[in-house]
Amino acid sequence: MADSPTATGGPAAFGPVGQFWRRLKARLRPAPIDTVDALRTFLEERAALIAQKCAIDYCRGKTGLASYALFTEKPFLEALDRCRWDTFAAVLCDLIIVAEGKLRSHVAPGQHSRLCEALAGLYPVILASLPPPAHRAGGWDEAIASFAPRFREASLGEPRQALDVADHSARCLFDTLPIHLNMRELDEEVVYGAVRFRMIAVSQEMQGLLRAPELVKQLVADQNVTL
Repeated sequence: MADSPTATGGPAAFGPVGQFWRRLKARLRPAPIDTVDALRTFLEERAALIAQKCAIDYCRGKTGLASYALFTEKPFLEALDRCRWDTFAAVLCDLIIVAEGKLRSHVAPGQHSRLCEALAGLYPVILASLPPPAHRAGGWDEAIASFAPRFREASLGEPRQALDVADHSARCLFDTLPIHLNMRELDEEVVYGAVRFRMIAVSQEMQGLLRAPELVKQLVADQNVTL
C-alpha cells in the first residue's frame, strides 16, 4: 500500500501543527543521552533554559505590572541579554561538572583523564557554535579560561552534585541582573533558590536520560570525538 499522510505520521507531521507535535513529543518523551551529540544538545538547551527562565521570571516578578513597559526599553533588554548570556556560560560550566560526576563511575581504570578531556572540550565547542552576543563580540576566552581550572578541581575531588555547583551560577545571575542592586539586594536568597531548584531538576532529568555505558564509550574512544 502506498504511503499516505496517515501512514507516515498523519496530518500532524506537516506544517505548524507538526512542529508543535514534535516539540510536545520531545518534552513528553525526551531522547536518551547516549551519544556525544545528544549530551551536547542537552547541556546547551538546559543551560539556556535555566539562565533565561531564572532571569526573566525574577525581572517580571520584581517589577510587576511595570514589566510590560520595562520589557520594551532597549537599555533594559540589552542588560537582560548580557545577564542571560553570562549566566548561560556559568550554568553550562556547572552542568558539565555535574555530568562528569554522573559518568565517572562508568569509566574503566586509567580512562578518567580521557573522559575529563572530552567533557572539558564540550565547553568551548558549545560556546563557539553560538552567535556571539554584542558584549562578547571578541569571544568567550575569559569564560573558557576560568572554566578549565574549575572543571579540573571538580574532577579531582568527589563527584559534584547539583547543589554543590548551583551557587556558582546563582552568583553570576544575581550579579548581572538588570535590576538595580538597591532593589534586589534583599532577594539574594530568592534568586539562589530559583537557580538551585532548576539545577536540581535538570540534574535529575539528566540522570534519568543518561545511557552512561554507551556515552562513556564514545567519550573515551581511541579516536578524537568529533564535536
